[in-house]
Amino acid sequence: MKLFGKIFGMSALSLALSILVFSVPASAHFIWINMGDYTPSTKRPVNLTVGWGHDFASPVGNVLYNQEGLDKIYMLAPNNDELKIEPVNEIEFKVEKFLKQEGAYLVVAKRKESFFTKTADGYKRQSKKGLKNVIQCSYSGMYAKAIVDVGKGGGDVFSKPLGHTLEVVPLNDPAGLREGDYLSVKVLYNNEPLRTELYATYVGFSTEQAWAYTINANKDGTGRIKILKPGIWLIKVGHKVPYTDAEECDQYSYSATLTFEVK
Repeated sequence: MKLFGKIFGMSALSLALSILVFSVPASAHFIWINMGDYTPSTKRPVNLTVGWGHDFASPVGNVLYNQEGLDKIYMLAPNNDELKIEPVNEIEFKVEKFLKQEGAYLVVAKRKESFFTKTADGYKRQSKKGLKNVIQCSYSGMYAKAIVDVGKGGGDVFSKPLGHTLEVVPLNDPAGLREGDYLSVKVLYNNEPLRTELYATYVGFSTEQAWAYTINANKDGTGRIKILKPGIWLIKVGHKVPYTDAEECDQYSYSATLTFEVK
C-alpha cells in the first residue's frame, strides 16, 4: 500500500481488559516519517516526507516545510550501512540509491533541539531569559523512525537502539504482522527503560486527534500494540521532566515516533 477515539489499554489484575473510548492526550507537535512506499520496489527510487503536527489523521497534508529544522535524516540498511537521504524539493526527500538488498531498513530523522517559550504576547523560539509575561518554556527534542521492508523483510537493524534521548525500539518486524497480532516495542529515555504511556493509531482511524490504541509500557519499558486493522501505523511516546535551570526554562519535552505498514 502506498502513502499519499482511542482504545484505552487498561490493565486489571489479569492484565486482560481493554475498553474502547475516544479521547486525546495533551496536544503537542511532533514529527514522524511518511514513506511513499513501505515495501518499495528494488527498481524505483524511495521517496518520503517528514510529518509535522499533533495528529496522524491525514499525513499527506501534514509535512515539515522547514527542512533546516532537521538535525539529521538517513537510512540504515539491513547490513547496518548508512544510506544518505537527500532533499528533492521543499518537502520531499529521496534515498540516495535503490534498495537492492532484501530485508528491513530503518529511516531515522531527528529535529534540532531548541527552546520554545509561550508568553502572553505569543510564542518565542528562545529560553525565557529576558522575556516578559512568560507562561511556559520547553526545551524540546523530537525523533522519528520508519521501518521499510524489501522483499519479506527480516534482519534486526530496526531493533538496535540508536541512543536518542527518547526512543521507541521495535522488537519484531511488522512485515510478518497481520490484523489481530501484536507489535512489541521498548521505550528508552537516556538509554534506560522508561515506564510510560504508548499511543498508537493508523491512517483513517480518526480526524479528531484521537488515538486507536494506548497502553502503558511496564517497568522494563516494554509494551505491546495490538494491530486492529491493516494499514499504515504510527506509535508515539512523549516524556517531560523539569529543566535543570528553572530561571532559563521550565521543562525538557521529548517525543519519539515509529511508523510502519501492516499488510
